[in-house]
Amino acid sequence: MAIIKIEKKTDYTLVIWKIEEDLNSLLNQLKPTQQELNEVDKFKNNSRKKQNIASRLILNKLANKKVKLHYSEKGVPLCNLFKHISISHSKNYCTVIGSHNKIGIDIQYYKKNIRNISPKFINQKEKITSNDNIEILHFIWCAKEAIYKTLNGINCSFKDNIHVEKIKNKHVTFGYYQSTEKSIKYDVYCEKFKAYFMAIAIIK
Repeated sequence: MAIIKIEKKTDYTLVIWKIEEDLNSLLNQLKPTQQELNEVDKFKNNSRKKQNIASRLILNKLANKKVKLHYSEKGVPLCNLFKHISISHSKNYCTVIGSHNKIGIDIQYYKKNIRNISPKFINQKEKITSNDNIEILHFIWCAKEAIYKTLNGINCSFKDNIHVEKIKNKHVTFGYYQSTEKSIKYDVYCEKFKAYFMAIAIIK
């Protein structure tokens, strides 16, 4: 199906791709260089190969030419099309977001046991109770993943170092990274479509 959404805002450009193509079809669209083919072949799983190719195709379509996607030693995606980019994928959806500010994105498919695993990422300040909407748990999870992606692989605890304020109407809120060395504040935007949850975190 290719691109299903392009959203251009002052702070970022967001693209979502629904992957319905088979691997060969995606490779034919990419027309990979040998280096790209080598990088794609590092993934043993075909789903991960397709997700990686989709992220490259998104960047190529935004630039209207082939651009180079590479990763830092800490796994941070880099591309000269944007100062900062973030990539996320879940099942057959791939998302890419670019900005002049540090930015992170995360997309997750509905997880039926999220309430059971929430103690691993929810802290006392977030005051989650058994009555809270399960969607809120997914949004907090995605928001913390998105914030983490801006931290360049720093070792931290989702529970102790990353905090998400109560999600307001229209799924807008704030988030924080807090350690003994620094404090970073984020604008956070959450969205749900079908059985997928997505969060964008951008440094204020």
